[in-house]
Amino acid sequence: MGVGALATGLLPHARPGGDPVEPPGILNYWAHWDGAWYTRIATEGYEAYAPESTAFFPLLPMLVRVGNALGGGPSLWGVLISLVAAVFALYFVYGISEKLWDKGAARAATLAFALFPTSFYLNAPFTEALFVALAAGSYWSAYVRRDLLIAGLLGALAAATRNSGMLLLIPLGYEWLRHRQEFGWRGAWELALVPTGLLGYMGFLWYRFGGPLIFADAQTIYWGRELANPLAVLSNAWTDASVGLVYVLDPVNLFLDPSPIPTLEASGVVNIVFLVLLLVLIFVGFAVLPPGLSLFAFVVTLLHILTPSPVIPLLGLPRFVIEAFPVFLVLGYLLSRNKPALVMWLLVSGGLGVALTTLFVTWRWVA
Repeated sequence: MGVGALATGLLPHARPGGDPVEPPGILNYWAHWDGAWYTRIATEGYEAYAPESTAFFPLLPMLVRVGNALGGGPSLWGVLISLVAAVFALYFVYGISEKLWDKGAARAATLAFALFPTSFYLNAPFTEALFVALAAGSYWSAYVRRDLLIAGLLGALAAATRNSGMLLLIPLGYEWLRHRQEFGWRGAWELALVPTGLLGYMGFLWYRFGGPLIFADAQTIYWGRELANPLAVLSNAWTDASVGLVYVLDPVNLFLDPSPIPTLEASGVVNIVFLVLLLVLIFVGFAVLPPGLSLFAFVVTLLHILTPSPVIPLLGLPRFVIEAFPVFLVLGYLLSRNKPALVMWLLVSGGLGVALTTLFVTWRWVA
């Protein structure tokens, strides 16, 4: 939060690279890119930017709308909601990791998550903090508390926050299958609550716009995301990274150029680096995590590769790593076994987070 305030006050801002731009009001420099969409939906409704706005799921703008009615502006409430959600996300990540291994791994996982280079999105009116709080809370309810009703309810809210909330049926279903005698058939019905978050949004879209799948059409027609050959996507991403390397090696322009182009081009390199880290952690996760959690993280990543942006392959991947929260359990487990490695990781990761936060709040693309 401090870095964001200093950067937005001291550094020149790039020309906004998206529409809508951030709303007026306090802390509006956190409402860039998707944050501008969520805050605008909260204040103006889906109709103002329909149908492309329907690609953004409703729970976060609903909460911001409620807070905004009390005064203070949508950006302020978006930040506050994300910060509160981030506390719960950290709590659930800690609890899951502690039960999996020990307190050392739990502490390392929590620090790794809190100081990840793109964890500044947990400050912003984006869905990352809210989604992880609900998704990790859903799994924590089933795995630690052994309560599938709460797991189903939180999973439903996660599915109303991001469409990937539906994928929680993978780790939750595995827990139910593994402990069928404990949970019984009632547990299966409780997990059936998870899809209701998506179904509720589809019902709203059907009533308001005449089609329950308009959000999927918007992803394809307006945002250009459709199924693609994953090998072709990775090949294009590698080519994109080779072009973007020139911009990475010229950091002055990244931070001072008024054009959004340098950071957009440099993001190709950043995307590849985060993809390699993500795949390594997922691969290790299949050896150390419950299979359901590893499969959840893998499918979340695979869907992003299968539905690339037509502008930049793997666009947004460094942010979507946060969504695949099981990888932070793996990272914490590995780092907790070597304290010097943990300290070094946190220094490097936190330093990168400072740099990326600076770019983000000055309207430069990160993820």
